[in-house]
Amino acid sequence: MKGRPGGDASWSVGPLVRAMLLGAGLLPAALAVLLLGQALQEGQGFPHEEHEGLFPLCTGCHEGIEAGTPPAFYPEPESCVGCHDGVDVARVVWTGPTPEPSNLVFDHAAHVAEVAARGDSALACQGCHATPGAARMTVEPLEAETCLTCHGEPPADHLLNQGCEACHEPLATSGLPLARIAATPVPADHESGAFVREAHGEWVVEQPARCATCHTRERCLACHLDVEREELALLPVAPASMELPPAAVHYPLPLTHESPDFEREHGVLAGAGAMQSCGTCHTREDCASCHLSPLPDEATELARRGTVPAPGVGLVEDAPEGHEAPFFLRAHGPSAASDPAGCASCHTQPFCSDCHQAAQRPVFHDQDYVAGHAADAWGQNAECASCHNVQVFCRSCHVQSGFAAQGRLGPGFHDAEPLWLLRHGQAARQSLESCSSCHRQRECLQCHSQAGSYRVNPHGPGFDARRAWERNPLICTACHLSSPFGGAGP
Repeated sequence: MKGRPGGDASWSVGPLVRAMLLGAGLLPAALAVLLLGQALQEGQGFPHEEHEGLFPLCTGCHEGIEAGTPPAFYPEPESCVGCHDGVDVARVVWTGPTPEPSNLVFDHAAHVAEVAARGDSALACQGCHATPGAARMTVEPLEAETCLTCHGEPPADHLLNQGCEACHEPLATSGLPLARIAATPVPADHESGAFVREAHGEWVVEQPARCATCHTRERCLACHLDVEREELALLPVAPASMELPPAAVHYPLPLTHESPDFEREHGVLAGAGAMQSCGTCHTREDCASCHLSPLPDEATELARRGTVPAPGVGLVEDAPEGHEAPFFLRAHGPSAASDPAGCASCHTQPFCSDCHQAAQRPVFHDQDYVAGHAADAWGQNAECASCHNVQVFCRSCHVQSGFAAQGRLGPGFHDAEPLWLLRHGQAARQSLESCSSCHRQRECLQCHSQAGSYRVNPHGPGFDARRAWERNPLICTACHLSSPFGGAGP
């Protein structure tokens, strides 16, 4: 059958191809050749099945594969012109596939020689490149499971529990392009929450070849700050010409950090030789976000941010969990008194004095606190002297409010107490600080001085003056100008 004559638009069909297509009853001759040409021009791959009757041997076109000559893996495009001459058969444009970079450790020539030495005809080309029982030229892409039918047990997932180095070379030497590297599938055992936090460090020691199949050392250094860690040297470094996809930086919270006491005790862990673990994720700047200069010795062992590829966790200044209690400001005194060094690791003296010596009302006093502060002052529920000078701050307000003393114990705060003068001793012994907010020492000495007046002894019955002097002579000097024992001392 003739169509329009000659050139690339020829619809003529050569006798061999016409017989093949029409005999198979697949398509009208002209349409078959047209679709064949379109398929090749659109890069859909070579139609092996349509050429079954033309090429009795695979090596007729792929002789370079057995010989190990990569340039001869595929036929020259000019050989197609022998049939697709544009006269009898439509001309096609076919340039042949370009071999893609691969990390497979496989040599066709060596494999062919091994098969020939074994004399196993079942392992010829079609043994790997065609489904068993299919036509000879039914070529299909090779899957990893096909190899594993001979080389090991075919697993449910060939990415799991395999010696990857048996089939693949390390990524660093593979020459794979960026797109191929980015499309690398993630094994199912990498997706658990414990993989990064617990498992991956052990795995890289136990099976470094498996890790090196998909990763280079740069992937480790994207997170690790301890660049001298021995395990990192188990993975090769990528060549400078290899483009790697950006690595997602992830620092999972270690199990030790989940303890409610971790913030308070982390210094003990660091001092116990755990700095290698701390240095995996933290830089010196992380410690400086809380600790004041000079930093603890353990912190100075860490890398500085910017001197290593990884960014580190990047801690920011934040109050410890215990500071978040609703009334912490009012109740922090005992904690500060019991562990001043702990407070000093974050706070300087001005931080405390901004409140404790402030001229204005501290933020931890309620708006109407003045009206009810007497109960706290008398019961010593609040350490007023830590912020206030009771002889100045308190007295100035008490005098202005009419609560100041006049005379010995005249009009003022105690007017409602009958015979208060005879009963005030017990109150003074219990809370002398409260008395001093209104009274001055000279008022007490009107009765209690040994230098004159009534010489009333302020000490109760059975008072052991020498024992009191031995325990703390400073208390005695609050009233006594010199040693009560005549200057001889205790």
